Parts: sequence; C-alpha cells; structure tokens
Amino acid sequence: MMKLKPLALGILMAGLTAGAAHACTSVAWNTEDHGTITSRTNDWMEATNPRLGGIVKGETRYIQGPSAGIDYTVKYDVVAVLPYGLDLVHDGVNSEGLQVNTLYYRPMTMDAVSKSSQISQLTLSEYIITNYASVAEAVEALPTLDYGYLKLEGMPADIVLHWSITDKSGDRAVIEMDPDGLKIYRGEEAAVMTNDPSMQEHIDNLKELTPKWESADRNLTFGSNGNSASRSRFVHASYFLSQLDEPSSAFNGMMKLSTVPYRVPADAPYMDFGEGMTGYATEWTLSQSLETGDSVFEYNFGENWNTVRFNVYELMGTSFEASLIESDMGQLDVVEK
Repeated sequence: MMKLKPLALGILMAGLTAGAAHACTSVAWNTEDHGTITSRTNDWMEATNPRLGGIVKGETRYIQGPSAGIDYTVKYDVVAVLPYGLDLVHDGVNSEGLQVNTLYYRPMTMDAVSKSSQISQLTLSEYIITNYASVAEAVEALPTLDYGYLKLEGMPADIVLHWSITDKSGDRAVIEMDPDGLKIYRGEEAAVMTNDPSMQEHIDNLKELTPKWESADRNLTFGSNGNSASRSRFVHASYFLSQLDEPSSAFNGMMKLSTVPYRVPADAPYMDFGEGMTGYATEWTLSQSLETGDSVFEYNFGENWNTVRFNVYELMGTSFEASLIESDMGQLDVVEK
C-alpha cells in the first residue's frame, strides 16, 4: 500500500476525518437565455471551515494529495472550495468554465494505490479541473487514467466519493467507480446527484414517478418521503427542478435553483456509529453561473450565518485564500422620514 509522507498524512487526517460521510445534493439547470447554473449543498455533522482558494496555471501539484505521489503541472487556472482550510479541492471551477462537485458515495470501488503515478480518489476532482477544458474532454480521458484508492490510517471511515462535472456549454456528467467498473452518466439524466445507491438506481426510480408530475399542484405526492435520505433528496430535487420557469437573469436563476436541493435542518438525526445518534445538517450551499462566473456561498453552521458573493472568473490567475464562513451580515439601512 502506498503511504503518504508524514506531513501529508497528518494534514489529510486533520482535514478529512469529518469528511468521511458527506450527504449532499448537486443540481444543474440549463436555462434557455442565461446559460448553465448549478447549486449544491454540503451536509455534515461538524464545521468543515471552508475557504476559497486559487490554483494558478503552471503551478506544481501532487497527484495524490499534498506532497504525495508524483507532481504534475496545472494546465488551467482554478478557483476552488478547500475543506478545513487545507490545500485539497472539494469543489471548483476552472478558467474554461468546467466545474466539479465532490460528493460521498459508499459503493465507490478502487484498487489500493500501488504506485506514485496513480490519481487518488482524494485528488481526482482537482486533477480533472486543472487538466481538462470541458466535460467532453474529461469524459474521453477518464477511461484512460490510472486510479488508486488511498487508505488513510486512523480514519473512522473510508473516504469514498463520486463526482459531477459540468461545463458552461451545458454538458454534465456524473462519474462513479462501481464494483463492475467506471460508470459515466451524461446529460439530462445527470442533472441531479445525491449519494448512494448508484445513479442508475436513482434514474430507474425516477422513471416510475415522473408521469404523475404533469398534473402537479401543491397537494401532489410526487414521490419523496420527505426525509433526508439520498433517495428522497434525489426525488425532491428532480421534482422541483422540473417545475422551474425560465429565469429573468443568471442571478435570478441562481436564486431559484438554490431553493431546489433539499437542505437538511440543523441537528437532524443521521447515524449511530456505536456511541449514540449523530446529528448533521446542511453546512453550506454554493450556487454558481458557469456563464458569468457569479457565485453565492451561503454558510449556516455553528455561530456563523452569512452569505458571500464573488465571481470566480474575476479571481482566476491569482494564488489566494479567503474565508467563506466569516463575513458581516448586512444590516438594515433605516432612513428617518
């Protein structure tokens, strides 16, 4: 088994211990007049303290994580969300308009890393957006890449993932590494993504539900159980995405789409890991226009409750880091009459 250098192992263990079982939702919407818009939730049991960071074209990165594996040269500028404030890409957009979202996926199957040239599951998201300009280009390359699962000693659970990639042309794919091999779901059927079971099972379930959506009103039982399980969240997001009207602007579209993913309420019961029931919630939501670069990051966890607006294309080409959880909530501006 490939082992990380001590410093890298310590950094990854500190940054990923709580990231072992994310339960999230990712949604993409191709509008007619305002380009492709995405929104995703990040749901977890403790603060991941995300930061926004820049990766610059020509920079040297490591293929398996900080100081682990061989190095490679970044081809495209990237602006990314870094979990726990560390140099690990959670989500990101590159200068060509290719975006990646990383979500937890229990069925992920990879052989263990056996050589330094393999891409680990921890860095696949980063590798895709630093090396490819479009979904089509990434999808063509994926079957030729050499992957490996990197076991981190001392972790409470395996780091197992799947990914969505979306570009400004409206193309989108969901990537899963299943026991029977690489699976790629493309286009409209990949518009919504949650967690396990497989995308194929979610898609098959949805086909049985969608016929009755045509007569929808507020009393329609559209198929969601109304809980935070991934099956229910997949149906919830798919149904409300199907009901959206064309937005008046890209920003209006971002606002609309941000309401579509199911947001897990604070302190919702999640799972008993042997020491009693653990709670979790939607820590943050990120909504983006891949056409304009406009982004809205909403943080709702612990003592932090704020919204940050930025443009990823304006930030491209700069090496930086900025907190995404600390900002001043806007105050009401009262004018005396």
